[in-house]
Amino acid sequence: MNKQLDGRLELDAVTDLVRRALSPEDGKPEEFYAVMRYAMGWTDEQLHPIESGGGKLHRPRLCMLACLAAGGELDGALPAAAALELLHNFTLVHDDIQDDSPQRRHRPSVWSLVGMPLAINTGDGMFVAAHRLLGSLVETGLDPALVIHALDEFDRAALKVCEGQHMDISFERRDSVSSDEYLAMIERKTGALMGLSCYLGALTAGAPRADLALYRAFGEGVGAAYQVRDDLMGVWQDEASTGKRAMEDLYSRKKSYPAVRAFELAAGSDAQRLRAVYSQAVVSQGDALWVRELMTGLGLREEGAAKVEEYTLAALGSLDTAGADGPGGEGLRQLARGLRA
Repeated sequence: MNKQLDGRLELDAVTDLVRRALSPEDGKPEEFYAVMRYAMGWTDEQLHPIESGGGKLHRPRLCMLACLAAGGELDGALPAAAALELLHNFTLVHDDIQDDSPQRRHRPSVWSLVGMPLAINTGDGMFVAAHRLLGSLVETGLDPALVIHALDEFDRAALKVCEGQHMDISFERRDSVSSDEYLAMIERKTGALMGLSCYLGALTAGAPRADLALYRAFGEGVGAAYQVRDDLMGVWQDEASTGKRAMEDLYSRKKSYPAVRAFELAAGSDAQRLRAVYSQAVVSQGDALWVRELMTGLGLREEGAAKVEEYTLAALGSLDTAGADGPGGEGLRQLARGLRA
């Protein structure tokens, strides 16, 4: 395979590998795997195959770009990239259950289609399938000791994601969440998996341990920047930009970065009204507009953009120290710089 990451060519190879992992052998229950393929966007609500472009493949892209940047060949990174995409989609299946979200990507979420017991089992199956995909790195000729190391890092990162999800869910039951707590949560829930993606890509390229840590730091920084930027969009961007109704995070009373900072900074009658709005079961358009105006007046849009820039600069610094170069290094830098918009 060409070392150049050419459009969707190699990303399609990642998707093909995941498809094979979710295609049952004779004698295995077809519907079990069909529900997993539904979670990936590859079947309709009757579990019949459909044409689908799949997800955005951010994590496989990070993995393969990191492999290139560290001097590796893309063939060696394919099992890791496929495992990462499957792991990410597993987290979405369980996230929808935990958030009681009836839809995912404009269609029924897995639990709302097949029920919670089967959805939980589907997610569990996806996690195991991801683990097995990563273990297949040994078939690429990678040193078995490095494969074991990759599996350990995979499990450590998955555990960090679970830690972040625990924190996120527990925040919803609390009246007060500090910005430090919130940032610690997103560094786990969003940053850990993106950090793992870069780590595994560089690992398959044979990068030394010191560089592996730098690639992980890059991915973690990009992940945190991505989440804060998404939080800003959930308050200030319109429906055309986000695919969700404007101010969606305010209507849902999400404890996003602007929200936790507003609670820290608001005073007097503003603080009282803010607490009242977030204690309501339903937020009106008038209240959502008032909260957005409060956040704007507190300078939280600019502060959030500065936080995105802080994470981005730190990530780029890690990449420079690692000596990432060539098309892979440039691809990673472009991805990080794109978060500044």
